[in-house]
Amino acid sequence: MSMTAHPHITKMVGAPRAIYMRFPQGNLMGQALNPEQQRTILQTALEAVGSMTEPGTIMEYPDRWRGSLRSARAGKE
Repeated sequence: MSMTAHPHITKMVGAPRAIYMRFPQGNLMGQALNPEQQRTILQTALEAVGSMTEPGTIMEYPDRWRGSLRSARAGKE
């Protein structure tokens, strides 16, 4: 299982299973200092392992980044 911000690249390299995160690169596990969001992301990823039966499956995470890109770079919400 991998997490990706670039599903086209993930598909091209043939990752067996992946979750596409619409989060800024470097923040795929969620916003800094937001453990609830990070737990939810991890739980979703672990549950997806069991439901992805076809190799090459890329699931889209149902939520999106809610902060600005500037805040992501600074490690803030």
